[in-house]
Formats: sequence, structure tokens, C-alpha cells
Amino acid sequence: MENDLNEDKPKQPGEGSVKQYMKYSGMAFQMIGALVLAAWLGMKLDEHFQTENPWFTIVLLLLAVMASMVLIILSLNKKQ
Repeated sequence: MENDLNEDKPKQPGEGSVKQYMKYSGMAFQMIGALVLAAWLGMKLDEHFQTENPWFTIVLLLLAVMASMVLIILSLNKKQ
């Protein structure tokens, strides 16, 4: 009976847009976190191996961007 009451209740305007906002802002923070982690790890590896050019940083950042984009595309295509 309680479920019937919830179904009859009209949704508040903007209720769906708040969910969308949270979803997309979460994706942005996830991507930023992956990039920061990749940059930090790349710099540490470059420092440890004493590379002349920051190859570890470059490669890890590129991998983080590609992985983030794949995850974003997959989550956008997922039905809710």
C-alpha cells in the first residue's frame, strides 16, 4: 500500500536533473583523481629510474586519459 502512495506522488521539478548533475560531477572527479594519481606515480617512477625525459609520467597520463574516457563512455551508454 505504501508503494502505491509513492507512485502517485508527483516528482519534484528538477529532481532528475540533480541526479544527472551528481552523476556527471562524480565522473569529473573520478577523471581528475585518475590523472592526479597517474601524474604523481609517473613523477615518482621518473625520479626513481632517473630518466632524462618524463616518459613514465607521459605514458601513465595517456593511459589514465584513455581509461577514463572508456569508463565515461561505458557509463553513458549504460541504461538506468
